Amino acid sequence: MKAENRRRRKSMRAEQKMNEMVEEVLLRQAEVRAQRTAQPLDEARAAVLETLAGRQLKELRSGPHQHEEARFWQANLLFERVREQAGHPV
Repeated sequence: MKAENRRRRKSMRAEQKMNEMVEEVLLRQAEVRAQRTAQPLDEARAAVLETLAGRQLKELRSGPHQHEEARFWQANLLFERVREQAGHPV
């Protein structure tokens, strides 16, 4: 297993709230961008927030699920996708 995958798994805790998880993801993306572009971290974070993915994460961070535990939100999301693919409400 790659060191990056181990680190990523360590950072996600079972009781972690959605807004905490989103903040960690945004920080990781900003750190990578800062390294790649030599931008200061705050500028890289602002740039990340301007991307489509960044805007979606920002919405998720402050949306109705922000205080839910990430594992419950992820399980519900999977259930919703399967339900949509099946073509009928459950």
